[in-house]
Amino acid sequence: MTIRSLDPSGELGKLFFQIHSKNQQESPTNVSSSGGSPPSRDAVDLSAVVKTLQDFTSRAAALPEIRLEKIQALQQRLEDGAALATAEGVAGALLRETFLNDVHG
Repeated sequence: MTIRSLDPSGELGKLFFQIHSKNQQESPTNVSSSGGSPPSRDAVDLSAVVKTLQDFTSRAAALPEIRLEKIQALQQRLEDGAALATAEGVAGALLRETFLNDVHG
């Protein structure tokens, strides 16, 4: 499995912004006594984010290619002329989706 692009609004982007905002809250906001700016922690913060992204990337690479098997099974069913879904299956999926939307909404 490969990750073609990283969407900043996706899970990895959310993780980055959570870590970034947490680190900003923990960093000192007072100016040092020498009158300069506070010490920069960008390298440390970036290293933590990169390590987390590498961890997620390695986990994703270890996942099996389940979707490929599903696509091949669907292609075989189409070639065989078999039905992909029944009316009961579609109705059940719609009911589950409606119920879940009501519960979470």
